[in-house]
Amino acid sequence: MATPARLVGVGVFVLGGLLLFTLGLFMIGDRQMLFAKKFVVYTEFKKITGLQPGAIVRVSGAKAGAITEILPPNTPGEKFRVKLEIAEDLHQLVRTDSIASIETEGLVGGSFVGISTGTDAAPPVAAEATIAGKEPFDIAELMQQMGDTIAKVNKTFDDMKADVENTVMVIGDTVDNANMLLVDVSGDLKKMAASGAILAGDAAQISEAIRSGKGTIGKLVNDDELHVRVLAIATQAEDIAVNARQVIENARRTIEGFQAENGPVQGMSASVRQTMDDARTAMAGFAENMEALKHNFLLRGFFNDRGYFDLSQISPAAYREGALTNDSDRRMVRVWLGADVLSEPDPEHPQQERLTDSGKMRVDMAIGPYLEHVASGIVIVEGYAQQGTRDEQYLRSRARASLVRDYLIAKFNLDPQSTGAIPLSADSNGSPGKAWDGVAIAVILPKAALASPVAATR
Repeated sequence: MATPARLVGVGVFVLGGLLLFTLGLFMIGDRQMLFAKKFVVYTEFKKITGLQPGAIVRVSGAKAGAITEILPPNTPGEKFRVKLEIAEDLHQLVRTDSIASIETEGLVGGSFVGISTGTDAAPPVAAEATIAGKEPFDIAELMQQMGDTIAKVNKTFDDMKADVENTVMVIGDTVDNANMLLVDVSGDLKKMAASGAILAGDAAQISEAIRSGKGTIGKLVNDDELHVRVLAIATQAEDIAVNARQVIENARRTIEGFQAENGPVQGMSASVRQTMDDARTAMAGFAENMEALKHNFLLRGFFNDRGYFDLSQISPAAYREGALTNDSDRRMVRVWLGADVLSEPDPEHPQQERLTDSGKMRVDMAIGPYLEHVASGIVIVEGYAQQGTRDEQYLRSRARASLVRDYLIAKFNLDPQSTGAIPLSADSNGSPGKAWDGVAIAVILPKAALASPVAATR
């Protein structure tokens, strides 16, 4: 029978073994992160390149978990779905913009999944979410591409072989031709060298003659008396320049004397200015007298019949009330021209308009029948505009009327005093349409010049 001491020893041994086994189990579990709190994320790869369930997952190089499952794709177009368990302690490093990639331990080690840390701007990835996967580098494909590239290079060399041979032959022919050319011109080169030697000898003789004082140049170089004469000529030229400056200074003083305050020119200028001032005063008085005669009730009818009035002083309101047609002996003819056929935006000034070639032709046709009578009448260009506010309508209608008026005066030499422009804005009573946009050329003539009133639209 076993003694109590022996039984106690066996019990202590068994308990010690159990404790060691438990401690080893906990150490192994801790190393494999079996007891750590984890969260699950997914990633996807087109190729898993030797990746197996149970492989390590690293976050920025630190061991973070393991692969628990690899789900194959249902169709060739889909990817492998890899389930990852990662320690909760590293959750804050795995962000929504983190990238998962398949990496290898050393050169021949096993494959594992490496996850890069995301940026601070991105939030931590949620559990059961999917992060982006980066496809692994395939050496086989690289070798295949290198093989295809080498094959293409070999084919290119084969294709260029004939061209290289032709190029070498052409270079050889060129060298032969160059040798032949050098042989052909060698005689000429010898002659040129001999001629150069002769020229050098002649130049040496000429230089020696100049040094010895022979010839004109030699005398100029060696004769002191000739040098003295040249200096004398230069001195005379300087004296002439001094005299010329004195003459110019005297002339300047003379002109200043004429222009002085008490000089004759100043007095003449004062007389001319006084005469011009008197003439302007007389013309201003004459203009005032003529203006008074125009408004005199005895002579007003005569001046109106003759057209002695200022069209620029007639307002649009007075024109509408018939300021130019109250006289029963006058009759008005209008020709209506639309803006769509008359003008276009000016390319240099988009806010302004200019007459088109067809618009100028229509203006010519409109005024043509009345040109022989306009000397005894009045031509008014009425401007109309429908777009914009009231002030914009006024400005646009005035610009259109002035544009056509200036063209008529320049083209047909019409009298500016008898050719006016009236901006009538959007008020187009009597127009062919309810709202006219464009101009109307109104010709006001005595009844004797027109048999009946005519209205036209072009």
